[in-house]
Amino acid sequence: MYKSSILMTIVFFCLHCSIALANERVLMEMPDPAVIEADKGSFYIFATGRGLPIYHSTDLVNWERVGSVFETAVPAWSKKAVPATRGIWAPDIVKLNDTYFVYYSVSSFGSQRSVIGVAMNTTLDHTSDDYQWVDQGLVIESNPGQCDFNAIDPAVFQQDDGRTYMVWGSYWGGIKVIELNPETGKPLEAKPEILSVAARPNHPTHAIEGAYMVRHGDYYYLFVSWDSCCDGAESTYKVIVGRSKTLLGPYVDFTGKAMVDGGGTRVLANNDNWRGPGHNSVLTTDEGNWLVHHVYDTLHLESQRILQIRPIYWTQDGWPVVGEPLSSNNPMTTRRPDVKTNDIIGSWRVSLNYDSEMIVDLLPGGHIANDEDAWWKLDGDKLLLFWPGKLTNDGNNPDRCFVEMTKDSFIGRDRSGAVIRGKKINP
Repeated sequence: MYKSSILMTIVFFCLHCSIALANERVLMEMPDPAVIEADKGSFYIFATGRGLPIYHSTDLVNWERVGSVFETAVPAWSKKAVPATRGIWAPDIVKLNDTYFVYYSVSSFGSQRSVIGVAMNTTLDHTSDDYQWVDQGLVIESNPGQCDFNAIDPAVFQQDDGRTYMVWGSYWGGIKVIELNPETGKPLEAKPEILSVAARPNHPTHAIEGAYMVRHGDYYYLFVSWDSCCDGAESTYKVIVGRSKTLLGPYVDFTGKAMVDGGGTRVLANNDNWRGPGHNSVLTTDEGNWLVHHVYDTLHLESQRILQIRPIYWTQDGWPVVGEPLSSNNPMTTRRPDVKTNDIIGSWRVSLNYDSEMIVDLLPGGHIANDEDAWWKLDGDKLLLFWPGKLTNDGNNPDRCFVEMTKDSFIGRDRSGAVIRGKKINP
């Protein structure tokens, strides 16, 4: 059973088909994916790679490479600035007013000598006569001994009032933010005020990077990635989030701990055969929100960091959780199924915060195996699960969790903010 008694309200969502299997990968080799919907149903991803590769899809499952931003591995100015570089890292793509801006990083592994640049285009349609990337050069740079940040991993967010901000940073002093001029894509001021929004000051390696900002409801959400990104099956990368009522923070986690002090609430971590999920962007469509990230498949490590896209669901108290990855068997579609009692009856593998798993048997008649006081109940697309007094100081204060799920998987949070994930065995 869980570390505490649990009363879970589980809201079921279906992605139309069954869970993605290990060999149903969306696309091989796409690190640090930045996503945008250019036109209705026309999606683009920009990823780490020589020349900054671009991919296109109409369904978020099948992707085609459609070129690169640059003809050379890196622009000449950035190669001169960072001679040890071998390619472009961790881009972001954003539309500001009527222009597309692609932000990119140039660095070398483990170095603080880094630059962030930006290029512009009026269209993402590579077949258009107007398609042309025009490099605008330097946005911001970092030098050892001159600043407390590393100028990589940019992500840009524009508010409804047009004010535009860029978050960036990797290790060192963590995640920073500055205001941009949305017409030029460059800092609004010659000497911009640089603010800190997230860090890990007490972690041995200060391992935080890959920031991405979104707005949902009354909050701004700051996603970051913690720990080791690029060690194959040994990778410990994970997606973390905090939120704030204002864009510049302070961002806090589920418990109220500030992200600048090392706070963060887990969104996604190692599970099943997936290792090192992280460096996400977020896509918003008419069908909802999607977490776009890379991950290693331990069954196909030769594929390196592959693309995954997962639906984002928002718990009743406004915290994100993510479902199973899209695939040809699990496409983008409606997330609210017509759940029946027989969909719930059976054995489930359940984990807390993507850590150790247990088997939970949900039996006919609302019973839970091996606990005569426990019960479950289906109410429309909601399921109540209750274990009274298990591993708690008293039985009068059960945990509550509102969880969204497919018919054969569920995801949510308990009262402490830990992710609760379940996958049905032999659905």
